[in-house]
Amino acid sequence: MTHRTLTLAAAGLTGALLLTGCQDETRLTQLDQSEVSTEELVGKEITLTNEVEEIYGEEFLTMGAEQTVVFVTEMPEDLRPGDEVEATGTVAAGDLFSEPGDRDRLMRLTDEETANHLVNRDVEPYLTEATVTVVE
Repeated sequence: MTHRTLTLAAAGLTGALLLTGCQDETRLTQLDQSEVSTEELVGKEITLTNEVEEIYGEEFLTMGAEQTVVFVTEMPEDLRPGDEVEATGTVAAGDLFSEPGDRDRLMRLTDEETANHLVNRDVEPYLTEATVTVVE
């Protein structure tokens, strides 16, 4: 009985990583706030589907109401906030903007309030090396 439960739990995690859908929170945030530990998510490939909140140059964007950070390999042309996108990348976790020059770099991309918000976030999961496509 225990073996079957563990197998189903593992299958559930794998299935959860592949689920997508337009929601206020991204699937990564939902998993992070569930009983799935961040350590279990790190290194896994995941696909998120949600609206773009903000775009920061060619480097990264945020998506979903909680502004999940997505570092992109190549920003799609003509991408705009509010566009529905699918982002597939590798889950990583940590303090995103902890280097001394990060705040200054963010200030060149956005306003002071947003830069401070991004710098002062807690350690959280995010996507790296993501491929982003606009959902039609």
